[in-house]
Amino acid sequence: MAFDDAVTFDSRHGRWTRSGSVVSDLIVVILIVVAIVGAAVGKLFVTALCGLVLVVAVVSRLWARLAFVDVDYRCFASNDRLLAGDVVDLTLVIENRKPLPVPWLGLTQTVPGGFEIEDREPDVHRHFGTNEIREATNLGQYERVTYHYRLRARRRGHFGFGPTRLVSGDIFGFYQARLELPRQPPGVVVYPRTVPLPDFDLPSRRPIGDVWSRSQLVDDPLRPSGLREYQTGDAARRIDWKATARRDAAFVRTYDPSVSQRVVILLECNSSFERWRIHPDVLEAAVTAAASVAARSIELGYAVGVVSNGNTSDGLAPAVVAPGAGPNQLTALMTTLAGAGSMSTRPLEDLVARHGPEALPFGATVVYVAGAFLPPTVEYVTELGRRGHRILALYVGETDPPEIPGLPIEDYRAVFLPSGPADA
Repeated sequence: MAFDDAVTFDSRHGRWTRSGSVVSDLIVVILIVVAIVGAAVGKLFVTALCGLVLVVAVVSRLWARLAFVDVDYRCFASNDRLLAGDVVDLTLVIENRKPLPVPWLGLTQTVPGGFEIEDREPDVHRHFGTNEIREATNLGQYERVTYHYRLRARRRGHFGFGPTRLVSGDIFGFYQARLELPRQPPGVVVYPRTVPLPDFDLPSRRPIGDVWSRSQLVDDPLRPSGLREYQTGDAARRIDWKATARRDAAFVRTYDPSVSQRVVILLECNSSFERWRIHPDVLEAAVTAAASVAARSIELGYAVGVVSNGNTSDGLAPAVVAPGAGPNQLTALMTTLAGAGSMSTRPLEDLVARHGPEALPFGATVVYVAGAFLPPTVEYVTELGRRGHRILALYVGETDPPEIPGLPIEDYRAVFLPSGPADA
């Protein structure tokens, strides 16, 4: 990501508060009273001394109040789309754009727990599951200071950097000013990992894994690709009469093949039958399985969609991605899968019913991925099979998979669970 394209935030969006003052308002009032009394009784030295302290206090307070005026702070990553294990450069930039120097400045930048800071220095601290970068500097007139850190993505997810705290003050240290910058909206996406599935098949017609099945694709009249000379057997409705008249020979319109196979992945994010119990390894196995099936299907040219009940309805990771094909579709699928969480929003069958044909087109193959087969969802998926959908369930739970009539189940625990199947 280029510097100008980076997600940034500056000090104008923060909140200024005064704290840590050495010369409190009460002391200022006392100094004023003492100066007045000293002048009244003829103690000019006391009056001058109090006046000097008052002037310094006023200047210091004004200096602290102006500390963050025209001071910009930016935090951005070199890339906003990553894979788990990738390294990204984090750049912190503080710039003073005014003639008044900033004599001292303390910076605390919070880094999400999904990243670890490589080559840790003493100014990096752990705090409630996150990393805190702490720097101290000073800024002269129109000076810019830049810090660079290397971060490694530890796990999938959508991450926003922050919150951030800037602390500064006057040159005497009488007053402090604090600027609180809120957490950035999630903008850095770490995609889930995928496992190659060269031999993966779907039930009936074997739409995945066989090269010969691609020859069953038909031309799509909504996807014109060009012209070619007329050949015996071409349909008359495909003749382009304008091109034929211009070239004095018969030409027909050609079209790109349509994607005849549509695959919808139903990702169950409940990792156990008890809503309050969470099995992180099972959830990650389910997400990895869904991502792997999506990548393999897109690789073979099929239209792929996903329905996940672990995603919110807004933000970067919608709960439903309609079936589509191509590299951009894979990006959309991986973005949604990266944001799948353990707290399910609603049952899968409710999400499909809410979005209708957009989520599950007629005739689409359904791949149900789960670590816990919840009875209502299992009944719904089985009913889809009776309605004519080709269905397959991938099981990634910790115990042995159940036997459910009408629902073909493939045991993929050995492929996607980090520790493999648990002992029964």
